Amino acid sequence: MKVYKHNFHPSILREYDIRGIIHKTLFDKDAFMIGYFFGLLCREKNLNNETNIVISMDGRLSSPDLKKQTMSGLSKSGCNIIDLGLNPTPILYFGSHNLNADGAIQITGSHNPKNYNGFKMMIKNEPFFGKDIQNLGIKAKSGSNIKMNGSIESLNLDGKYLEKILMPLANAKNLKDKKIIWDCGNGATGDIINKMVKLIPCKNNVLYSEIDGNFPNHHPDPSNENNLVKLKQEVKRQNADFGFAFDGDGDRVGVVNNKLELISGDILTTFLAQSISKKKYPIILDVKSSQKCKQFLENLGYKVLIWKTGHSHIKNKMKIIKSQFAGEMSGHIFFGDTYYGYDDAIYSSIRFLALIEANYKLDEFLNYFKNSFSTPEIKIKCSDDKKFSVIENLKLKTQDKYAAKYCNFIDGIRVDLDIGWFLIRASNTENSLILRIDGNTKENFVNLSKEVDALLKSEKISVNYVSQV
Repeated sequence: MKVYKHNFHPSILREYDIRGIIHKTLFDKDAFMIGYFFGLLCREKNLNNETNIVISMDGRLSSPDLKKQTMSGLSKSGCNIIDLGLNPTPILYFGSHNLNADGAIQITGSHNPKNYNGFKMMIKNEPFFGKDIQNLGIKAKSGSNIKMNGSIESLNLDGKYLEKILMPLANAKNLKDKKIIWDCGNGATGDIINKMVKLIPCKNNVLYSEIDGNFPNHHPDPSNENNLVKLKQEVKRQNADFGFAFDGDGDRVGVVNNKLELISGDILTTFLAQSISKKKYPIILDVKSSQKCKQFLENLGYKVLIWKTGHSHIKNKMKIIKSQFAGEMSGHIFFGDTYYGYDDAIYSSIRFLALIEANYKLDEFLNYFKNSFSTPEIKIKCSDDKKFSVIENLKLKTQDKYAAKYCNFIDGIRVDLDIGWFLIRASNTENSLILRIDGNTKENFVNLSKEVDALLKSEKISVNYVSQV
């Protein structure tokens, strides 16, 4: 009897998802084995019933082959497959909730270079990450001789998805004179955005909606201003009010205002948080978020929790503490009040417009954040085998220097002082350290920069921050 057994390249089993370089660390056989062993894990949690898995893919050139192999593996494990086609990741999440699926897999390389691809997964609408991913690798190494044939059906959920996400604008009357530019970056959002703009009461112009895994116009990462040149040009040329940009799989959003400024992810999260009416449960900001964002929300009466970066960490924590809203510096935004609590960049853009409809003034809001001196998110190259040990060494030095009340070690090293704050953490998705520094005056920013510089130099790492302000 045939035994299915497999060793994955160790670099692809990551913290939040499975991700690798096509034909270098990630192969079609990996996709089959991911489908097969993920299917077995889903069936183990669903012993007395048929197991239904929804699957979808982004627009990368390698995605069709990976999806085909994943579906083959799922079928061999005995799962029934509902193929949603080519979609942004939020439609996969929507399908999982709407169909009450036992598991869900999105084939996506997210915002990585075009030669990357990967898998985002859920079991029974819960994030599948961290130890779950490692356990899948262990299960594959052990092997299984189960061989079955599950069914396959195709389903298009565009109509149901649009009906759900457009509910916040159901009675909109004040947006008819607003002009919006939408930049899909040739990613997976193109088709659904073209359908959506016909249904919302604004003047809309869509850029780069043709789904093309070569990403011929710019890389689909809206957190990087270099990828927003055309969007800013069009906002200026058309005298538009706002521009929205999406990453390759539509779970991260970037927003440009009419002054051609990219609103950083933490400040965007803070603006959107104002739409949460109930203040009983904490709003979650990731550890990269500004001190000023926390203060702004606390001044409005919200409780705020600083938590680990990473969409899976955030979704998991939201369920545990019943949070209705969360956001990350990277542009992952999570609504759990009248939505499902997963990161959906398209829905987040609708909630943004709902606030504009309700006469929230973005320019007045942004004035609160003007008098701060800060870096954006800075990435410093640091190998996977070194970055976590660097952080552990720096934790000890930080504990020696600062009182415990100033330190947060939930995800790297964050120090919050009266003069500002800084963060040093290891990226879970790249070979790098992530830094942010924020001072309430230029002098305090420089002093904090020197503090961080001294810590990094003690580990033989250096970077120039002042040019980043």
